[in-house]
Amino acid sequence: MLIPMRQGRLLVPSATVAEVIGYRTPDPVAESPLWLQGTVSWRQRDIPVIDFERLMGRSHVGAGIRQRIVVCYAIGRDAASPLFGVVAQGIPRLLHLQNDLIGFATAREPGEKAVRMTLAVSDESLMVPDLEFVQQKLADRMVTA
Repeated sequence: MLIPMRQGRLLVPSATVAEVIGYRTPDPVAESPLWLQGTVSWRQRDIPVIDFERLMGRSHVGAGIRQRIVVCYAIGRDAASPLFGVVAQGIPRLLHLQNDLIGFATAREPGEKAVRMTLAVSDESLMVPDLEFVQQKLADRMVTA
């Protein structure tokens, strides 16, 4: 699934996406880093909502009028939060990716940075998030809260 960001797009497995919901302002979390926007209620659960681009170290450049929250499943059983939201700057869409469409790929070791891999697909650079890194950042934040 392609998730539009302010600058570029994230590529995540569709199996990690629980639902795409309309954007609503998250309830703030005391003393949270800029990348943690707060929490929203989804199906009687409060889930943390992250600004992935701020987690990457980018500065905030404004929000689009078509913002959404992509509710994602955490991977693994030891996740501090079984669900988290990622702010999208538009409507995510499915992408059927075939090996022959990938021009090149660069990868990092898991747990190093927010982006695990970058793929060139049809002359566009797509970012693959390191979901373990994201979950560790959320877990660290929940321990200190």
